[in-house]
Amino acid sequence: MPDMSTIKKILVVGAGTMGHGIAQSFAQEGFTVELYSRTNETLERARSLIDYSLQAFVEEKMVAKKDIPAILKRINFTQSLEKAAEDSDIAFETVVENREAKIDIFGKLDRLCPPKTLLASNTTALNVFDFVKTSRPDKVLISHWYAPPQIIPLVDVVKGPDTSEESIYLLAELLKKIGKAPLVLKKFISGYLLSRLQIAMLGEIFYLLDSDIITPEQLDTAAKTGLALRMMVVGLVQRMDFGGLDLTVRNFENPYMRKQLTPRDYKPLKIYELVREGHFGVKTGKGFYDYSGRTEAEVCYERDIKLIKMLRAYRELESTK
Repeated sequence: MPDMSTIKKILVVGAGTMGHGIAQSFAQEGFTVELYSRTNETLERARSLIDYSLQAFVEEKMVAKKDIPAILKRINFTQSLEKAAEDSDIAFETVVENREAKIDIFGKLDRLCPPKTLLASNTTALNVFDFVKTSRPDKVLISHWYAPPQIIPLVDVVKGPDTSEESIYLLAELLKKIGKAPLVLKKFISGYLLSRLQIAMLGEIFYLLDSDIITPEQLDTAAKTGLALRMMVVGLVQRMDFGGLDLTVRNFENPYMRKQLTPRDYKPLKIYELVREGHFGVKTGKGFYDYSGRTEAEVCYERDIKLIKMLRAYRELESTK
């Protein structure tokens, strides 16, 4: 197994929503990265998104402009998994959330990667430990990133029943080295932490929008000015301490509120309508918001600028503790 001093080459399988950001994260910190996709179209999209994201880091003085050529040179965009796997130290799988796809790619990685290589899945909901078969179960684990991964610090790290403590420790230390905040879970649970909370919120979000109670813009403004601002300081649990646990219990048991909560089996309307019409969000130019007139990379650049500012503010807050 590689140790921290010998880890040089990172393999990222899948160049889509998460893959390009993971590749960028490691390249910015000096690692050689192989970014693999089956299609050149996906690789070109990834290249454009990385270019724009790095510009945002430069604008916010998180990366020096003179360093960009070297960062980009560390990323090899490839359609050859065989060559990409050669001498890799850790492979991050970010392919589609599908059982058969995971089985297929882990089988290929197990065959192509050297015995030392850790194999990490970015799966959100699938317990890969139940069905992925490799010759190295001690080196198979989960590394679940949050979008955009080149900015968001949190990474869930999960061990399987056969994953070695050494593998978990090595991955966690590597993530810390590139500025991430690994959260090691004691065992697998579908959705981990934040994804479970986000999914729990979706029913209420859909109901509020479908019922024409509020617009997407109003709901986002409320979340930013009410929910997110407090969360930056007191999170979710400590907020209850400040509000008073007795008040929290009364709110939780309030019959008038509870009986009006959206049923768990609520079938949303507007989002399905948008999907049927081919409006998938930023990547197609329209979702709940209209992004026409700007490329996907330009829209993501604007988002990244704001997120980097928030990341800097969070780090400053944490440094005052």
